[in-house]
Amino acid sequence: MSIETVCEKYQLNADEKRILIYMNKNRASLKNMSIRKLAKKTYSSPSFIIKTCKKMNLSGYSELVFLITDTPVFPSNLEMDFQIKKYTKPFLKLMNKHKNSMIMILGSGFSQNLANYMNEYLNMNGLRCTANSHLELLRKNGNVLIIAISNSGETKRLAELCGQAHDNGCDVLAFVGDKSSTIAKHATLTISTETFNPSSFDSHYPQLFFGTTLIYFELLMSNFLLNK
Repeated sequence: MSIETVCEKYQLNADEKRILIYMNKNRASLKNMSIRKLAKKTYSSPSFIIKTCKKMNLSGYSELVFLITDTPVFPSNLEMDFQIKKYTKPFLKLMNKHKNSMIMILGSGFSQNLANYMNEYLNMNGLRCTANSHLELLRKNGNVLIIAISNSGETKRLAELCGQAHDNGCDVLAFVGDKSSTIAKHATLTISTETFNPSSFDSHYPQLFFGTTLIYFELLMSNFLLNK
């Protein structure tokens, strides 16, 4: 859901927008969240939430919950800006640590296309990279940075390699759609787009992970290269 678009369409104020942002960020638990609990979490009231629903031409709270949980996540500009700021400092620290290391970028399926792009980008900017898995690099304790890309964060082979890297003391930078996934748990730094949904593997579901990951990568690398 594009919060900015909805707010503009229905002329929602800052308090009404805050409720939608909270619901969008907590969509996984939203179906079990009562209107009273939501009101408490957003420092509002059930009656205020109902008024917001009516303003959006919805029948009530249940329809608003359905609308948000059944709609793909589209990060607002405000949310994306917040995420980039949150990740910038740890990203710069990790990249500066490994600016002279070998970087191994791992992906599978569509994520392999992102791995290939990142590989070309980093090589063109003077870093040593490969988009192929070389198991011998995982044994070079501390001298390699692993970048893993997975929407679900559960891609079996990638999870195994990240687990091995973690056990050998190698740093892992993970781009995932689910921050609580297996790959994320093995990572030194997890950059999560929060776009993973089991429905994202349906044939007509928009694949937001890949575009959002590319935006995060471009913005973070721009910061790194400017401060290199």
